[in-house]
Amino acid sequence: MSINAMKMFMLLGDLENTNKSDEEKLKYKERIAFATMRNAIPDWQPPSDWDSLPTKEKLKRLEKLTSALVVLSH
Repeated sequence: MSINAMKMFMLLGDLENTNKSDEEKLKYKERIAFATMRNAIPDWQPPSDWDSLPTKEKLKRLEKLTSALVVLSH
């Protein structure tokens, strides 16, 4: 999956998941972001502290990633 496709799916997920729990939103964004990173960099691993972070912090980091991708594409 390309970075542009990731950006598109992340933004679509924001529209689709407005009434979902934070855990469901996280699962969606995490799946898209991590799959894209593994595709681009086969040895890529999530941050070492990822599993210990609270859901809100994980969502915040993934939202920053999406925002950065939107800015970079313009």
